[in-house]
Amino acid sequence: MLRPRRLVVASVPTLMAGRILLGAAEGPAASMSMHALYKWLPPERRALPSALQIGGAALGTLIAAPLVTWLIALAFGMVAVTIPLHYMTTAEVVPPAQRGAVFGIVAGIGTLPGLVAPFLTGHLIDTADTPAAGCTTAFLVAGAVMLMAGTCALTAIRPEQDARRLGLDVRPQP
Repeated sequence: MLRPRRLVVASVPTLMAGRILLGAAEGPAASMSMHALYKWLPPERRALPSALQIGGAALGTLIAAPLVTWLIALAFGMVAVTIPLHYMTTAEVVPPAQRGAVFGIVAGIGTLPGLVAPFLTGHLIDTADTPAAGCTTAFLVAGAVMLMAGTCALTAIRPEQDARRLGLDVRPQP
């Protein structure tokens, strides 16, 4: 398995620096490549290369977006992908005046497992007959908690119903 320390983009500052450099190069890239095409080719032969250049940029984004998301998930864990989605989903159903308080509660509840899980896992390993049995029990407990939380979320979360109840605009977006 590929470990995060082996990745070049295994730190947030490196990721930010790469994104800044990409943005600085990406801005003038389309106009510079189009300018080069117009200098190299006569007017009657510019249509296909121009279309390929524009289509290639869109195709590159189509391929790179899932790939970069996968690399971020690999380098930083799935939390780096799911936390922004969690906040976006919450923002859809919470009125703007209450979002700050709700995000604070969500952040507090979200960090609680980071305090409880190491203690509980250590306790399960220490009280088991063997460390392997304790790890197995801890793994099964974590799986059961995730299964219960997922089931609760699937049965309780209804964004459209909550938005209607709160009087928010629920028209489908095109």
